[in-house]
Amino acid sequence: KSEAIKKFKNFFPNIDDALVTVTKSSDDAPYPFYHIQFIHGSKIGYADITENGGHLLSFLMERPVKKHPLSHEEILNTAQKFMKKVGYADVALAESRENHEAWHFVFSRVHGDDEALVYPDSIQVKVAKDNGEILGVNAMEYIQEEKIMTQGEVPIEWEEFFSDQVSVEETKKIYTTNKNLQLRKCYEVIARLNNQSNDTFRIVIDAETHEVIKNEKLN
Repeated sequence: KSEAIKKFKNFFPNIDDALVTVTKSSDDAPYPFYHIQFIHGSKIGYADITENGGHLLSFLMERPVKKHPLSHEEILNTAQKFMKKVGYADVALAESRENHEAWHFVFSRVHGDDEALVYPDSIQVKVAKDNGEILGVNAMEYIQEEKIMTQGEVPIEWEEFFSDQVSVEETKKIYTTNKNLQLRKCYEVIARLNNQSNDTFRIVIDAETHEVIKNEKLN
C-alpha cells in the first residue's frame, strides 16, 4: 500500500499532497491492484496501480478546464514524456483526436525491427489543453500483452495493387485482428482517390495474404 502511494506521488507530482484513500482490488481480479482515490482542491479522481510491478493501470482526474490552450506539439510532448516516466517506453503514437477541453492520444506497443505497431497493445492518454496536465490513462490492453506469432510478409507494389486513380499517401506496418479474431501483421495504408471529391481512405491489408481486412473512409 505504501509503495503504491509512493508510485502515485512520483507519477503525478502536481497532486502529490492530495488527500488519498486506498483500497485493494478483489483477490480474483485478473491483475490485482491498489485503487487510490484522491481529492486536491477542485481536482478529484483515482489511480489504479498494479500490486505486481507497480504499473499504472488506469488514471482519471476531473477538474475545471481553462481557456487559452497550449499547442498540439506541446501537449503531445508532455504525453510522450509521461509515457517514459511511468515506464511505458516501448510505445509510439498511433492516433490522436481532440475535443474542446483535451487531446486524446493512443500509444501502441512497438514490435520487431520494422517497428510495427501492435494495436491491441495500446494505452489511451487524455491530456488537458490548457496546461498539459494528464487527465486520464487506460493501460489495461497494454498490460495484457498479445503473443506475437511468426508470420510471413510479401511486399506489395502499390501501383499494381490499386487503380490508377489512387495515390498512396502513407504506409506503415501494424498488428491487428482479422474477421476471425486472429492477430495478423498488416500494411496500414492511407490512400487518396484522385477525383473531384478527393476522398481519403484507411485500408488495412494482411501482409502475407494481401487480404483487405478493413477499408474505411476518413473524410
